[in-house]
Amino acid sequence: MEDYLQLIPLDPFYRIYFHDGTHLDYTGDSEHMKAQMAQFNPRDAQNYDRFMAQARELYKAVIDDGLGSRPFDNWSTMLNFLPRALKLKALLPAYRFAANYFKDFRHRFAFSFHPLFIGGSPFRSPAVYQMIPYLEKAGGVWFTRGGMYSVVQALERLFRELGGTVYTSHEVETITVENGRATGVVANGHHFAADAVASNADFKHTYGKLLDSRYRKKWNNRRLEKVGYGMSAFLLYLGVKKQYPRLLHHTLILSERYRELVRDIFDRRILPDDFSMYLHVPTRTDASMAPPGCESMYVLIPVANLSGGINWETMAEPFAQKVLDFLEHDFGLEGLQEAIEVKEIFTPLDFQRVRNNVLGAA
Repeated sequence: MEDYLQLIPLDPFYRIYFHDGTHLDYTGDSEHMKAQMAQFNPRDAQNYDRFMAQARELYKAVIDDGLGSRPFDNWSTMLNFLPRALKLKALLPAYRFAANYFKDFRHRFAFSFHPLFIGGSPFRSPAVYQMIPYLEKAGGVWFTRGGMYSVVQALERLFRELGGTVYTSHEVETITVENGRATGVVANGHHFAADAVASNADFKHTYGKLLDSRYRKKWNNRRLEKVGYGMSAFLLYLGVKKQYPRLLHHTLILSERYRELVRDIFDRRILPDDFSMYLHVPTRTDASMAPPGCESMYVLIPVANLSGGINWETMAEPFAQKVLDFLEHDFGLEGLQEAIEVKEIFTPLDFQRVRNNVLGAA
């Protein structure tokens, strides 16, 4: 891998700022974690090792024993997994799993929010996602020099070296099928034959738009309409001619509300007055991501998908302004708005228009 990417370890993995002004530097160092946790709740600190031991068992089941590589799309597979899932408490909601070990609100958040990574609610998503804290602890959290696009470039380079051809600006229109097997794709009016077809596009877009209904009896239109969708995200990309050392590479800033804010997003599907956010500041690790003395960052805020009817055509700019006002005046990033050189907004509408994500789900 070192021939293609330069990986940089992050420590702490991320910093979590809570509404009361306290913060937790989340790290893989057990003793440092327990020392921080003991300041908030000594009993929680004592339970850290027990939690991680159980998270390790989930990791072993999903990764080491290969359960994560099996599609759970039939009753037989699910029934075979059920006894072990019950023993591991893998079917509990992620938040409830964490609450069995921790009492302080900070720790319950820090060890339960991971389903949000994949657009799921911590209060509904199964505790199998609690393997992520162990995955982070065991393998670390890393950044590739040059940012995520360097991974794309590395994969393209390797693919070409293996004899592959990459076509850009070729949006796939149709997946062709013969004798029940995908045989290629049509893009820009041209048919590209293939021995196998892999799609990383939105699931419903792939089956509902790219495959003719004749070839998807299992995923017919009626079944596709019943597919549930997770949250979306509001993204604010910023180039700032100033630096903010209190922001780590990965920083979370939390609202006082956790459960109710998640309900606003997943159930009520409204745009609430408050928000929690994640900030990615790659210049904290890789100075080449911005000019000297400047900061490159993006702000990600979980929001409802488009089924809630939020009009992002009119709400995008006011919401962005509200976020910037909060960061500058409430969180304390002094002079932020005056220092902005580049600003781009990406809303659920863009997830739908640009990425073909149904309902703008992220």
